[in-house]
Amino acid sequence: MINYNGKKFKKYIPNEVIHKKILKLVESLNNYYKSKDLVIICVLNGSVVVLSELLRHFKCDYKLDYIELSSYKGGMETSGSIEIIKEINANLKNKHVLIIEDIVDSGTTLNYLYKKINKMGAKDIKIFTLLFKKCKYKYNIKINWHAFIVDDLFVIGYGMDYNFKFRGLKDIYCLAED
Repeated sequence: MINYNGKKFKKYIPNEVIHKKILKLVESLNNYYKSKDLVIICVLNGSVVVLSELLRHFKCDYKLDYIELSSYKGGMETSGSIEIIKEINANLKNKHVLIIEDIVDSGTTLNYLYKKINKMGAKDIKIFTLLFKKCKYKYNIKINWHAFIVDDLFVIGYGMDYNFKFRGLKDIYCLAED
């Protein structure tokens, strides 16, 4: 149990379970992307941990780039508006693009990013997310690979934060009910 600012978080998904699931999914990624002109776009900052784990087992050639978008501002609820903090630098024209997300909630940020990448001329856009809140997702963009479907819980750890803290936890924790 983690206590912070009057909030209690309990362990939700242990690191060993996360690791096994990512190893299984990276096989599928390797099969799909072999011999394709791939650009991986990591959505900062939360996705860095999952990206790191994926790349340890990735066997395909790729170019890596990052985008930083903000809608949460460190809190527990989205502001509803999306701000670009760090822009994509890679040329995506006629490339296969894999977006790496830590969590897909309503999909508003992903929808924004998907449209942006599509306008940049990508040949193919696929999405990998560690956590998918299918119950809140409101768009038709297919989530191609996900490690876990989760309920509408606030989570921290494994790259995800609360008030810009807890990204370094090796397990995923969820807000505990009082």
